[in-house]
Amino acid sequence: MTKTKLNLKNLILASAGLFLLSACMKSRHEGFEESETGLYYAIHKESGATKTPKEGDILFCKMKLFVKGGEGKEDSLLYNSDEAPDFPGGIKFIQLVKPEYAGDLMEGVAKLHIGDSASFIVSADSFFIVSNKLDKLPAGIKAGSELLFHFGVKDIKSKDETIKMISEMQAKSSGMDKARMDQLQASEAEDLRLYLERKKITAKPNPSGLIFIQTEKGNGQKPKVGQKVTLNYSGYLLNGKKFDSSFDRGTPFEFTLGKGEVIAGWDEGVAMMNVGGTATFVIPSVLGYGSNGAGDIPPFAPLVFEVQLLKAE
Repeated sequence: MTKTKLNLKNLILASAGLFLLSACMKSRHEGFEESETGLYYAIHKESGATKTPKEGDILFCKMKLFVKGGEGKEDSLLYNSDEAPDFPGGIKFIQLVKPEYAGDLMEGVAKLHIGDSASFIVSADSFFIVSNKLDKLPAGIKAGSELLFHFGVKDIKSKDETIKMISEMQAKSSGMDKARMDQLQASEAEDLRLYLERKKITAKPNPSGLIFIQTEKGNGQKPKVGQKVTLNYSGYLLNGKKFDSSFDRGTPFEFTLGKGEVIAGWDEGVAMMNVGGTATFVIPSVLGYGSNGAGDIPPFAPLVFEVQLLKAE
């Protein structure tokens, strides 16, 4: 599992509002209109509100992002604000910025009002490479792909208003947060002991604390540092809650072994596998997300991953 999963918190997502986008043309995407700049859009709900964002404003949105599937194929979910929010209530922050290319997502987002909902289809290459200045497309996304965004706008605030609101909330909750963090840190070792006892796991931990349980050895070689590995996985909390799964998405995950692209427990565990094999990793928080947590993963949470290593090259 990556440190960022697909960390959309680090991507610029400009905002929009309701329109019509000038000079609509017949669209090749069913249910969508195409603007004269090439932005595909579908309006699901118009609230009747009049406020639209100004450049620099923050939209408080419910958001889902998919990679569009090819003909006859389903779209693949990349991000869901309910699972990895910026703010309580499943909210994703989207700052409105100037469009950088014809058909930019920002052209649509700029016209959304509070209470509106809409969908947009944009070029994956333009979004990641042009708007977000990445050197290459994220793993698993092919050149020429299209992205599907679903937005529901809950509020619009200026940047200063947003910063002030968050600062006030943080100040109010800091005392409670520290007590909760202390409690989670103190309980980790006991929670892990009880889990191992309940699951009758007797494998000894590595010096790092990783517990590696080989369930099928596999006929291939062990991967080497610097190789690109491809695998499927499901991740669970100790209470059995699944928080992520490439099996469910139907898309294997790739990363470069030993380069810090994933949590430390993964680099260590995958290096112990043979290609074609399966294993379970029980990862203490120090090799996972530590005191920060991530999305549905709380601070100081041990993690359990079921991993299938497909190839190393």
